[in-house]
Amino acid sequence: MSLPKEPRQLMINLMYLVLTALLAMNVSSEILNAFKTIGKSIENSNKSTIDRNAAVTGAFSKYINDPKTLETKKVKVQAALLLANTVNQKTKDIITQIDNYKEMIIKEAGGRLENGEYKAIDNLDAGTHIMVDQGNGPKLMKMLQDFKDDIAGQVPLDGENIVAPGKGQNKEIYDMLPLNFTVEKNAEGEIQDWSNANFHMSPLIANVTLLDKYKNDVLACQSVALDNIWSRATGEKVDKEFINPIARTMDDYVIMVSADNNYLLPGEKYKARIVLGTYNKRLNNLRFNVGGQTITAVNGVAEYTAIASGSGPKTFSVTATFMDSVAGNVRSVRQRTVTMEKPAQYFVGEAQASISLDKMNVFYIGVDNPITLSASGVTAGNLVATPEGCTLTKSEGVNKYLVRVTSPGKSYISLSAKLSDGTTKNFGKYEYRVKYIPDPKASFANKFGGVAGANELKSQIGIVAKLENFDFDAKFNVISYEYFYQPKRGTPLEGTMTGMFTNVGDIKSVMDKLKPGDKLFFDRIMAVGPDKRPRNLGTLAFSINN
Repeated sequence: MSLPKEPRQLMINLMYLVLTALLAMNVSSEILNAFKTIGKSIENSNKSTIDRNAAVTGAFSKYINDPKTLETKKVKVQAALLLANTVNQKTKDIITQIDNYKEMIIKEAGGRLENGEYKAIDNLDAGTHIMVDQGNGPKLMKMLQDFKDDIAGQVPLDGENIVAPGKGQNKEIYDMLPLNFTVEKNAEGEIQDWSNANFHMSPLIANVTLLDKYKNDVLACQSVALDNIWSRATGEKVDKEFINPIARTMDDYVIMVSADNNYLLPGEKYKARIVLGTYNKRLNNLRFNVGGQTITAVNGVAEYTAIASGSGPKTFSVTATFMDSVAGNVRSVRQRTVTMEKPAQYFVGEAQASISLDKMNVFYIGVDNPITLSASGVTAGNLVATPEGCTLTKSEGVNKYLVRVTSPGKSYISLSAKLSDGTTKNFGKYEYRVKYIPDPKASFANKFGGVAGANELKSQIGIVAKLENFDFDAKFNVISYEYFYQPKRGTPLEGTMTGMFTNVGDIKSVMDKLKPGDKLFFDRIMAVGPDKRPRNLGTLAFSINN
């Protein structure tokens, strides 16, 4: 399969494939309208290619009539012109056939409105009936295949004998022609025939766009054939002097204002590059005027600067003036003065910055405190944070950091930024309170004391320190506690344990004795969290009821 070499044609082909794939997923009217858009692009491309191919054909006669052309070359180019005319006639014939099929489908779908728009762009039956049911699809494909072979056969095999080798005899050119009939597999993984794949149950607008796309491919094949016939006969590429009878300094004009940053802070410098679209670097008479200030372009580019002040939108007008040379032919040149104007705008905002604490309104000792930095009109990579009484570590995400603090009191973070004009903006110092993590609560058997069953308590591993209503993942470990056991009858027992566990050592013998009517106390329950500071969690008192 040959791929088109022209970027515009390749883009059109890719866009058509994407839209066709979206249609297969039953995408709504937006996709149908997108086909209209790409159809217009294909139509414009076809017009440009037709003009270009006509210019190339005219170049053969210009070359023959040029007094500088050697007689031996003239003979070859005269023979080449006959081949070029054959290519053009075959191209015209196949395009006529494509247009005929297009009109048949449009008529089958209800025709056009008074404004030229199709009455039913989403009609799914017209293309199926004309191209599949009536068998016109295979006919068109055969025509296109024959055209591709015929066109390739019109290009001489070398520059010595400018004769058509004939259909099927120029494999090199055939492989270059951007016209193919590859069909993708359907949803079931089956390869469809060309007609069904392209026209069966496909909306009218898609069928019309497809046929225009094949016209585009046909015209591209014509271009390839004409260019190669020319190069075989002349030994050189097509000369722009022959295919562009009107040689202008610039084909079209547009002023482009490109600013480093359109959102500024007071005191910041606004800088914009102003260029004329399709500009010529060698154009030495180009100048711009902004607010009475004349700016001379260097290599086709002018640079305008202004200091931002106040706030809100700021507008200015750019006027371009230059001399344009227009050639009626190679030997006669005339000049004209061109003046164009274009408005431009940038926005001056207020100088603001903020630090958002992602979880609490204070920093807590022993844990990572996530924060987010931001400043209006400043890109993420240009914002600088300077900590005081804390440390900052970059986290995942834009301008996100983790703050660590070690002692209670206050800490500070200063913000500054490097602006687009190279200056530095200071946003000030932000103050934060620093606290210890709150004390957790001791629990046993998921209870904070009260009435409990003997077996319920005996099944527990140990005392747990719970931190309630706190956003951080801060874990506390019980490191020691005192216990006091008061049986309903008998001698009380007491002692001190290291660690959280109640299923080891002396406390285990106490837990095994629990029965209804007894009381169990845990006192001076000590725990340590991320800040390494011991906490006394108080007392747990249980009455055994069963």
